[in-house]
Amino acid sequence: MRHYVTPLCTPTRVALMTGRHPVHNGMQHRVIYGAEPRGLPLNERLLPQYLAPLGYDCHIVGKWHLGHFRTEYTPTRRGFLTHIGPWTGHHDYFDHTAVEASYWGLDMRRGLEPAWDLHGKYTTDIIAEEAVARVEAHNASHPLFLYIAHVAPHSGNPYNPIPAQDAEIDKMAHIGDRKRRRYAAAVHSLDESVGKVVEALAQKDMLKDSLILFSNDNGGAAAGFNINAASNWPLRGVKNTLWEGGVRGATVLWGSPRWLQGEPRLAHNLMHVTDWLPTLLAAANGSAPQGIDGVDQWAVLSGPEDVDEEAARSEVLHNVDPIIGNAALTVGHWKLVTGQCSFNCSFLGLAVL
Repeated sequence: MRHYVTPLCTPTRVALMTGRHPVHNGMQHRVIYGAEPRGLPLNERLLPQYLAPLGYDCHIVGKWHLGHFRTEYTPTRRGFLTHIGPWTGHHDYFDHTAVEASYWGLDMRRGLEPAWDLHGKYTTDIIAEEAVARVEAHNASHPLFLYIAHVAPHSGNPYNPIPAQDAEIDKMAHIGDRKRRRYAAAVHSLDESVGKVVEALAQKDMLKDSLILFSNDNGGAAAGFNINAASNWPLRGVKNTLWEGGVRGATVLWGSPRWLQGEPRLAHNLMHVTDWLPTLLAAANGSAPQGIDGVDQWAVLSGPEDVDEEAARSEVLHNVDPIIGNAALTVGHWKLVTGQCSFNCSFLGLAVL
C-alpha cells in the first residue's frame, strides 16, 4: 500500500493514537523534548481508551514521546495499564540516558519510576523481553492490545550515535561502511525482537487469533542527518522533510485467517497513519468517533483482492507547518510540496507518484 506517516515521531504517534491529524491539536511542528512543558492535549482520547471498554487489556512497551511534564500526560494515565520504556524520543541503548542540548539524564521508566536496574541492558532486548512477558502473563480469555514502540533504529547520544551490540555488528562484517554496519546491526536486533514476540504468541496459542501491524513512524535519517545512517533510496528526502523519503511508511499487516482472507498480497490502497485508529476499532467490532481524520479501511485490508482499494481514500494531507512555513498534499498520483524545508531551502514541487 502507499502508506504515509508524518515527518517526525511525535506527530506520527499523535496521529496513530487519536485518529486525528496533528494540525488539529498543535502537535504537527516538532518532537517533544525532555524538559519541555508540553504534551498531547488531555482532551484527546487515545486508542487504548477506545479499546479498553471493548474488553482489551492495553499495555505499552517502549517509547512514549507524547508528553510527560505532568503525571496525567504519562502512558499509564492515558489508557495503558503498564509501561516500560523511555518517555522521550531517544536515548543511549546501554546506559539509557538522553542528551538534549544542555540536559542529560536517565530516560528509562517502569510506570512512573526510573528503572535504574536496567542499566547496561540493551534497549531493544528490554523491549522484546517485556513484550514477551506481557504475552506470557496475559489471560487469553479476553483480548490484548500490546503497543510495542521500539526505539531502534533511532540514533542515540553524540558519544554513541548508532548503538549496537558487538555480536550483531560482527554479523554485518560484509558491510564496508562502519556507520551502515552499525545501523544494520541495530535493525537486525529489532527484527529478532519481532520474531521473539511472534514466537511467544504461538507458544501461548494466541497467534491464531492475532492481528499484527508493523510500521515506522517517519522516514529514515539518511545522509548523516540526525547522526544516523539510514537509507531511503530510491525515495527523495529524509526524516523531517515532506518528500517521499520523509513521509512514506514501510508497513506490513499480518493476520491469522480469523482476520485476513485469502493469500498474502501487496495492497495498493492509499493510507495515512490516522486511518489505523478507525480501522483497528472496526476489526475489534468497535466504532470510531465522528469528526476524526482517519478513514476505516478494514474492509479494504481484510477482504478479497477484488475490493475497490481506491474507494476509501484518494488524498493525504502530509502537513501544514506555519512555523517552518511548509506544506504538502497528495491527491491521487500527484503530490504538491511547497514552502521551506528543514534545511533552510525554499521549494515548490509538483510530482507524479
